Amino acid sequence: MGLDIYSGKLTRYYSRNWKTIVQQMSEGNGQKCVMTDGSGNEMKPVEDPSEIDQIRETVTRWIDNIATGIDQPLPSPLWDETSECAYYTDKPDWEAFGALVLLQACQSLNRPLPEYVENRWDALEDPIVKEAMSKKIVNSLLYNVDLWLPIPDNAIFIAAYPTGNEGSISTVSLLKKELEELNRQLWKADEATILSWRNDKYYVPVKTKEPKFILGFIRRTNKTPKEKYRTEDLAQCAYSMLYQAVRFAEEHRVPIVLDY
Repeated sequence: MGLDIYSGKLTRYYSRNWKTIVQQMSEGNGQKCVMTDGSGNEMKPVEDPSEIDQIRETVTRWIDNIATGIDQPLPSPLWDETSECAYYTDKPDWEAFGALVLLQACQSLNRPLPEYVENRWDALEDPIVKEAMSKKIVNSLLYNVDLWLPIPDNAIFIAAYPTGNEGSISTVSLLKKELEELNRQLWKADEATILSWRNDKYYVPVKTKEPKFILGFIRRTNKTPKEKYRTEDLAQCAYSMLYQAVRFAEEHRVPIVLDY
């Protein structure tokens, strides 16, 4: 299952009234793209207005519970779910996002970044990432956070999501701080450079250099388990996407979600 980034209203997200980059590209090329869940069932957008209202009410109650349940209660609503707005989405997939997590782990532990990662690698199984996570460093990239909220706090906490599943939740402000610190330590890149990292070249395997276009990147069709990617290139690619998601979330005061 692939990994997408979504930033926008949670009502739109949970009613599935948004399209991934894959869907947008496919439809732009006149092709049909069917999204399925982990069981292979097609995920269709909710069209019934009354059902969308029910989702919005559930999300709004959840937001109120979050506002009163954190250490320093904040006034409700934390953000507005009653009106529609645009959304941002992109697809780092697991290789690039995992490379960014590995980069953050190496910086936190003062370790050198491995030069390459292989395709289909699992960052959560990497020894450096495991060690960094075991130290409980206050960093949302090292806490398995899937949801960042637009509230003025640099926090990480465990809570139930609107779906009822429990997970780690953080804030857009903390993610912004983490990204800014990585850039200050490693690259000191300006915005134009950061945006340029969202570039097709970063998903070209190091050995083959024979690309195909998929998911907004250049990638091979017949990948083998031994194909390698430059870790920092992938990390910068994911960094650029998260940077844009943070910028959008701040401008529109909406959450960021990892969708998979």
